[in-house]
Amino acid sequence: MTPRSLVLPALAVLLLPALGCNKVRARVELKEGNNLYQGEQYKPALDKFQKGLALDPSATFAWRSVGLTALALYRPGDENPKNKEYGTTAIGAFEKYLADFPDDDKVKDYLLTSYVNEKQYDRALQFVDQLGQKNPADPKVSNYRINILMQAGRLADAFEVAKKTQGDSRLEVLDSLGRLAWDKSYRDPKFSLEDRAKIVDMGLEAEKLVMDAKPEPDNADAVVYYNLLLREKAKLELDGDKKLALLADADKYLAKATELKKQAKEKAAKQAKEDAAKTATKA
Repeated sequence: MTPRSLVLPALAVLLLPALGCNKVRARVELKEGNNLYQGEQYKPALDKFQKGLALDPSATFAWRSVGLTALALYRPGDENPKNKEYGTTAIGAFEKYLADFPDDDKVKDYLLTSYVNEKQYDRALQFVDQLGQKNPADPKVSNYRINILMQAGRLADAFEVAKKTQGDSRLEVLDSLGRLAWDKSYRDPKFSLEDRAKIVDMGLEAEKLVMDAKPEPDNADAVVYYNLLLREKAKLELDGDKKLALLADADKYLAKATELKKQAKEKAAKQAKEDAAKTATKA
């Protein structure tokens, strides 16, 4: 008598060869997709990857290839429906890949990029919150959150997170916020006078934190933007005397920045000379 454990339903017996055949065909499609991707033929590559996964849904590693190919085809800012479809495809593919391979940091970056490209800021922040719950001490989590908030135009929220951030990236982030604040005030006409005033004050505070934390002349760039932000603040001031006072302060910081730039150049030249001397001595 045939042992019960070896008895297979007739339908399963019929399906086994087909399933094995599908896996083989899937690998062929995926290999062809890789070759097309390497040749930068992204549209046919995407089709091959999707066909391969349709034939073998268990090949979840290939969702990474689908996402990367869709991302290669995507053009940020293009509202064409086909382009939006590539963005949606990239997001879905990276999400499916990370479900099975959650430790791939590069794909986490790609997914966040795709969320931001598609202006899905809330989903991006939710994903960052999930990362923070798993790795509370990871400094990248704060940087992710700040960058997303900046992209979303939520500068005040980004500033509050940046002030609490620890580590080497804190001053870099604060300086980026100060520069972005100036850019928004100087170039973006959509803000009301009240909102521009808040943005400028935030930028001034951010650059002041950088200036106070960095030694001279390393803080020269922060001084430059502090000067520029004072000029933006002067534009918003209705009181003539206060406007003149702000412009006078801006001139002082501009002069200081010029001097600091000169010192920084001299410092770099001195260091280069000392390095050259050390190299010559070793030779």
